Amino acid sequence: MKDNINRIGDLTEENYLFPKHLKPCVIHGALFIHNGKDNEDKFKRTELILKKLGSELASYVMALLVLPDLIEKTQQSDEYKQFKDERHSSTVH
Repeated sequence: MKDNINRIGDLTEENYLFPKHLKPCVIHGALFIHNGKDNEDKFKRTELILKKLGSELASYVMALLVLPDLIEKTQQSDEYKQFKDERHSSTVH
């Protein structure tokens, strides 16, 4: 991983107050793992991120990586479907 992980374009941690879970190093870490060529490579990259960022920031990286699956599972739940139906019926006239 490159050393410029503390910036996103012109945005740097020195210029902006990023919340911990959206720091550039977290975003870069998630992209670094996501772009691994296979599961073994992704596992190795995960270990590198853990060593480089520490457990707190690495947990934010992992949270970003599982977010699409979490959203999909949530949308498949009965509670979400009920919420969606109620919301749709209250806004459509």
